[in-house]
Amino acid sequence: MTAKIIARNYPVSTFRSFTLAHFLPSDFYGAEFNGLAEPEFENGVFRLVKKNSRTPEASLVSREIKAAFPFNELLMSANSDLGQGGTARIEARVKTADGWSPWFNFGLFQPGAAASVKGQENKFGKMDVDILKLKTKAFALSYRFTLGSRAEKAALRLISAAYSDTTLPFNEPAAVKKGRDTKPLKLAVPSYSQMRQHVSYSGDICSPVSLAMVMNYYGQKELPLETAAAVLDGPENIYGNWTFNTAYAGSKGLYAFLTRINSIAEAEAYLSRGITLIASVTFGPDELKNSPLKKTKGHLLVIKGFDAKGNVLANDPAAPEEKTVERVYNRGEFARAWLKNKYGTAYAVSKNLNAFLAVTKPFTEMFSTPPANAGERKKLIETQLLLNEPAAILDARGQWAKIEAGGQKTAGAKDFKPYSGWVKLEDLAFFPPLEPDAVVKVKKSAAAAGGESKTLSLGTEIKITGERPGKLEIITAGGITAEISEKDINRLPLKIPAPELRRNILATAGLFLNDSYYWGGRSAWGVDCSGLVNLSYRAWGAALPRNAADQFNYGKSVSRENLKPADLIFSSKKNAPGNINHVMLYAGAGRLIESTQDTGSVREVSFKEKFGVDLARTKNGALINGKKIFFKTVLK
Repeated sequence: MTAKIIARNYPVSTFRSFTLAHFLPSDFYGAEFNGLAEPEFENGVFRLVKKNSRTPEASLVSREIKAAFPFNELLMSANSDLGQGGTARIEARVKTADGWSPWFNFGLFQPGAAASVKGQENKFGKMDVDILKLKTKAFALSYRFTLGSRAEKAALRLISAAYSDTTLPFNEPAAVKKGRDTKPLKLAVPSYSQMRQHVSYSGDICSPVSLAMVMNYYGQKELPLETAAAVLDGPENIYGNWTFNTAYAGSKGLYAFLTRINSIAEAEAYLSRGITLIASVTFGPDELKNSPLKKTKGHLLVIKGFDAKGNVLANDPAAPEEKTVERVYNRGEFARAWLKNKYGTAYAVSKNLNAFLAVTKPFTEMFSTPPANAGERKKLIETQLLLNEPAAILDARGQWAKIEAGGQKTAGAKDFKPYSGWVKLEDLAFFPPLEPDAVVKVKKSAAAAGGESKTLSLGTEIKITGERPGKLEIITAGGITAEISEKDINRLPLKIPAPELRRNILATAGLFLNDSYYWGGRSAWGVDCSGLVNLSYRAWGAALPRNAADQFNYGKSVSRENLKPADLIFSSKKNAPGNINHVMLYAGAGRLIESTQDTGSVREVSFKEKFGVDLARTKNGALINGKKIFFKTVLK
């Protein structure tokens, strides 16, 4: 990250906002703790618990957090286990060219007695109730959280920050474009109408009524007026304070944080991973057709899905009756009301955030069980995960986390499912569901990050946030930015004629020739047989399963006569024809490229030298020296 990169272009998407969420032990490294113990892991939840229930307050001050880009607006939210009468206060300061600002107070939350703080303005900016609006752009931030409670198990579970550069233009084509994996989706969120609530202020409670719908969806029994009473901002006399609404859901055991979404496709990714969104919209007369409101300066509603055309399925609390709460909004009109007018502001609510973790290192190794020493590492390694690859936590044991590797599939009973195993917990961080724009196509790419150099492996998928001639600015898990050479990447999605694609895949495999064989390897630092195949295809936009047996099941059988360069040749374990344990790339002219334990290397070799017979005399399924040989393709 560097504060010097101010002018940013957006060839791929409208990237005006980024959200970071801290809820893992490593997220709080460098923080100053006062009265809070080390993070504990219980029932799938990390918690920073108060050391002493008799102490009225406990707090932490975060390290300096470098932003991915200069920003002029900031939203903050926190989730706490408060106990009876407990309070939570969150503050933030920002760093600009003039240095650090004073602390800005986002309010004190206590259910039923929440209070924002008026009159906060200085040369850096001003608090507009729940938004910090800056007069000059900042390039770093820090937060301070204070927990006031005598409850024995009072704890902090999450802090998040969403920052935006609202000076950037709205790119509607990018904002409404469908994601590559977009599918129709509809969550069974119950319907509540704010207008059916028998109170004089029914027109003012769209936010808590929307929140009540979502909380009930997750099994938290909640009446709309109960929610409204709990989130009322006393000094402002409003029910729509964003920080307080998310704090209330968090106090009930859910994860709820403020975010700003950059595109409808990003919203689709949130919902597909089990997180609901409550969107803030603004629109003029008839700008959002089918809305129960003709116009609004500010309104909140639940996004519950998307239809086959990509239009937005919503629960709109402004509907006059509960049976008419469900609405369908045109994708483009909704994008303008939400993403253009309100910068995609939303409450993201879920039971957990495990589906939003990714690898923060250039690569991390995954094991069948946590290794006790270096010797065990070689025996227990299963695979390697690359930077930004998803990793959903299933369990934790000290410094280790058992995860599902969403980017690597293995065969299940009926379909391919995520590979699971153990990785270093410190190698994971929250990462919003940002669809990658590009993939690294060279063996190793040098990336400049915060004055340091980081090497990215072939096959690393990246999100582009800006560019200048020959250079790309990217963002990685944990909110870290880096700059890489445009020559090192392929833009996604790729559309390459089949003959050229096959040549490219083989050329990529050739980058590893003469490297040492590495069991479990799937990175520029070493590959096994299926790791070589997986990366060679991944660099050109083709996603294959991880292991040889799963690649075999994924492929389509071809005859030897129809075998083409970059197709795959499989062999079984000797005297076990049903046990596929090796895969090779067909290089053409009877030759193979493989990473093999036979020689402990990556090599190119003739089929005859490998198996003792000519390829031209071999049929698909032939038995050679006790091994079954199969030919398959994974390309059209």
